[in-house]
Amino acid sequence: MDRTKLVTRVTTLAVSAVLVVGGLVAAAQADSALNRALHDRKIAVHKLQRFHDLRRVGRQNLHHQIKAIQVKIHGTRQALGKSLGGDQTRSSRREAKLVGWRHELRLRLHKLQRFVRARTVALRTQRTDLTAWIQQFGVLRRCPVDGAHDVMNNFGVWVILPHVPKHIHQGNDIISPAGTPIVAPFDGTAVATPNKLGGLAVEVWGADGFVYNAHLSAYGHLGDVKTGDVIGYVGSTGDAGGPHDHFEWHPGNGPAVDPYPFLMAVC
Repeated sequence: MDRTKLVTRVTTLAVSAVLVVGGLVAAAQADSALNRALHDRKIAVHKLQRFHDLRRVGRQNLHHQIKAIQVKIHGTRQALGKSLGGDQTRSSRREAKLVGWRHELRLRLHKLQRFVRARTVALRTQRTDLTAWIQQFGVLRRCPVDGAHDVMNNFGVWVILPHVPKHIHQGNDIISPAGTPIVAPFDGTAVATPNKLGGLAVEVWGADGFVYNAHLSAYGHLGDVKTGDVIGYVGSTGDAGGPHDHFEWHPGNGPAVDPYPFLMAVC
């Protein structure tokens, strides 16, 4: 091999390595940002629930106290009608005091409702903004399995099964009944890629990388696809222990990365 060819080959390998490393770094950064967004949205949802509980319990308690005072005011007024002289004065003072307490409780109820309403609006806005960000930058636009499912967080575990080569799991298993539609998670091109380990499998190549779905029972639409197009159906072909969609995400058309946070954004 002459020097020119050697230099060309070395340069090509170096550029490829830089692109792969760059893709992995970008994927890691995107993964980290997505995890933060998912965490922040979870906190916002939790706070919303807490404020709903605060409003419900607070209103119940204040309404109960107001109702109890109403009963006392009614009793005081009845006693006032039957009393004479000094008793009437004492009853009038008691009624005025009860009316004042009732007014304070109603003010507290109004402040509670106004406070909870303001915080709820702010948290709902935050949740909406985070959801929009996740949908924009989370890569996946739809959950790959369009039906009842359970996503297993099992990327990176060792797979040791009879008659199956020992290997590291490169995706997440999405457990779902056989025949459940598998859809394109983004616009792209769906390509059938059957193999011994994955059985009937399909890849969807998009602008930011490709996804791999394995163990299908049958294919759906192949070729150019839009988000949500049915590209196959959940099955257990290949070396599968039961019906599920083995799902992989390959950013930048490179090695597989953990798809769990991306799936959690849409599933």
